[in-house]
Amino acid sequence: MSEIDAIRNLVHCYCDAVCNDDRDALKELWAENAIWNVGRGPVVGKIAIGKALDTAMDLFESVNQMTFNGTADLKEDSGIGRWYMCEFAKSRSGKTLFYLGYYDDVYVQKSGGWLFESRQLTWLYQGPPNLSGVFGAPEGYEEFRN
Repeated sequence: MSEIDAIRNLVHCYCDAVCNDDRDALKELWAENAIWNVGRGPVVGKIAIGKALDTAMDLFESVNQMTFNGTADLKEDSGIGRWYMCEFAKSRSGKTLFYLGYYDDVYVQKSGGWLFESRQLTWLYQGPPNLSGVFGAPEGYEEFRN
């Protein structure tokens, strides 16, 4: 498997774990001192990310996350990438949601393979699937600019 295929696989495993509510698999994709930020401030460290993922996933009855186009620039044991994604979700209260955005990633290669060292989500849309919601970051979320 090429290095870029390994990164595609890492991103795919993230989406697959979200879709299947496989929290253990999701937590294994992170480096020890990783940073995850979906707009409510950074969560630092693999253990803290695991707790934040549990809290986020507890909000939903089901989630289908799909990754589309992406790029990765890899060096020997690190790299960066950007992957566009969408997500259809049904909250436990029955509300249906649609999300569009992209993750800016930092990767690190350890003996077990590639891991996320950082994932930062930039929101492009959040709201009902009919696109009547908010384009850009939702109220209460930070705006990210590179």
